[in-house]
Amino acid sequence: MNEVCDTFTVLLDRERAAYKAYQLERSRLRSWHPRVVWIYFKRWFQGGEFYDSHGDDTSQLGGDFIVDKHGILRLVHPSYDPTDRPQVDELVKALKQTNL
Repeated sequence: MNEVCDTFTVLLDRERAAYKAYQLERSRLRSWHPRVVWIYFKRWFQGGEFYDSHGDDTSQLGGDFIVDKHGILRLVHPSYDPTDRPQVDELVKALKQTNL
């Protein structure tokens, strides 16, 4: 099996510094869009596990960013709603670019 990339770091931004810097949005309407509610309903129906928000802002929309070792953004994907995530092939392509 081929290596996709060298090791990489995944960051968790509890203080929301990147969230503010990348000007990510919050939207109660899009956070509770029927498509999102349907996903939660299916998870509940299938006996899936739910996690407590611990008081975090559930209207905050996320984003995915891949930054190479030189500080160049290789992937910028602000999420339109909680179901909006990059495709795996996009992530792999961006991770391969981090080794340039």
